[in-house]
Amino acid sequence: MFHTVEVGSFCGDLIAAMSNMMNWLSSRGSQPVISQQAAGNGTAFCLRFSTEAEALAFVCTFGGRLVR
Repeated sequence: MFHTVEVGSFCGDLIAAMSNMMNWLSSRGSQPVISQQAAGNGTAFCLRFSTEAEALAFVCTFGGRLVR
């Protein structure tokens, strides 16, 4: 079972934000499945984590919404 985090659009430098996220994921050894989504609800992309703890840590650090 995957734990999905929806991440919305970013204000400012998207490249820097993505770089920070990738560095954070790498430092934790996290390898979520990342999918791009252009939805009308403001979701830019989704990450699917193997554990809820990883998903919650990501949300606490970068924001987004854990889909339950």
